[in-house]
Amino acid sequence: MKPATHHARLPRRLAERGQALVILLMLLPALAAATALAVRGAITSARQLQAQQTGAQAQEAASLALRQCEALAMAGTAADAADPRMVAVTATQAEQGWNRLTSWRPGASGLHVTTFAGFGGRSPGTGQCGFQRLADGAQGLRFIVTARGLSADAQVSTQTGALLDGAEAWQQALLRKAADPCQNPGASSAATCTTPGWTRRWRVLVNPPAASPG
Repeated sequence: MKPATHHARLPRRLAERGQALVILLMLLPALAAATALAVRGAITSARQLQAQQTGAQAQEAASLALRQCEALAMAGTAADAADPRMVAVTATQAEQGWNRLTSWRPGASGLHVTTFAGFGGRSPGTGQCGFQRLADGAQGLRFIVTARGLSADAQVSTQTGALLDGAEAWQQALLRKAADPCQNPGASSAATCTTPGWTRRWRVLVNPPAASPG
């Protein structure tokens, strides 16, 4: 009786193994799909993180470049009156300048370019900026300062100025300084005469120059 029982168990074990194999084969596509989704999700998350990092680099570079050109504009008002950027233009003429993408291609006239040093010696990106003096009906000085920040991995077309790779950010500021009453012949004494300072209005350019030669 024992040998018969032993032989009877073999087909049952083989059947159970066969069923387990069938179930495993049925689960393999689902496991493969789940693995593919997990890998795809990880890649998407990595790309989103990289986009956030490059975007932050571009914003930082734009902010630093904007401050540099603001300093150049304020310091240059008396230092170099022959600078073509010191020639007053209308707001429309100024926009035709900074809003033309070719004005931002590498090597463009009047474009100030700076590479910044970040933490650990790593560059957070490159800044481009320019400024123009605005004609003002009232006495005083006005400058429009525009800056473009580029992430460390950014690439820009040398022909059109368009961004080819990486991230960019645009910022702009309007600087204004009222006429100095202390310079007027009829100004009051130095004790009561106060030299005016600069005021600043800042904004992020939501609609930067279009990706066309312009």
